Amino acid sequence: MASDSKSDGIQVLTYIRRNPALTREQFYEHWEKVHGPKVIPWIEKHGLKRYQQIHVSGGIVPSAATSSAPNASSQQELPKEPVEFDGIAMFTTPALKQWTKAFEDPYFLDVIRPDEVTMIDTKGIGGGIVASFNGKVLDMVIDGKNASGAAGDKYRKAYEEYRKSEAI
Repeated sequence: MASDSKSDGIQVLTYIRRNPALTREQFYEHWEKVHGPKVIPWIEKHGLKRYQQIHVSGGIVPSAATSSAPNASSQQELPKEPVEFDGIAMFTTPALKQWTKAFEDPYFLDVIRPDEVTMIDTKGIGGGIVASFNGKVLDMVIDGKNASGAAGDKYRKAYEEYRKSEAI
């Protein structure tokens, strides 16, 4: 079924595992204060829309990540059981091709990649990129307001009628 919602690009979610030589706190500190700022000019240069870090840990069944995370390694057989991760990097890009092309930039190769080697588990599953997924972004609500158009308006009216009936 076609969507009436306007796409805001492609969202790339990358689940990363820290270098085991770092505590989780050291990893988060480096990621926020050193690595993130190094990534910002690269993101800006390549016209990517957004870069976010989620400082969270959990487990996920690994996936072949190289289609949306060109810096991932795919030389190992992937386990079928969940693997621990230490953070999620989220990127929004106008197009996946634009995203993957950015990894060819000498700045990525000379500055960002060497920093990744110090902070992620490059010897582990996916070279520290445990899983990566991408998909079309559809904004449903922005700044607390409907961003989906007529469908959102239709259900707002239904919601208001529901609330009125609740008050009786």
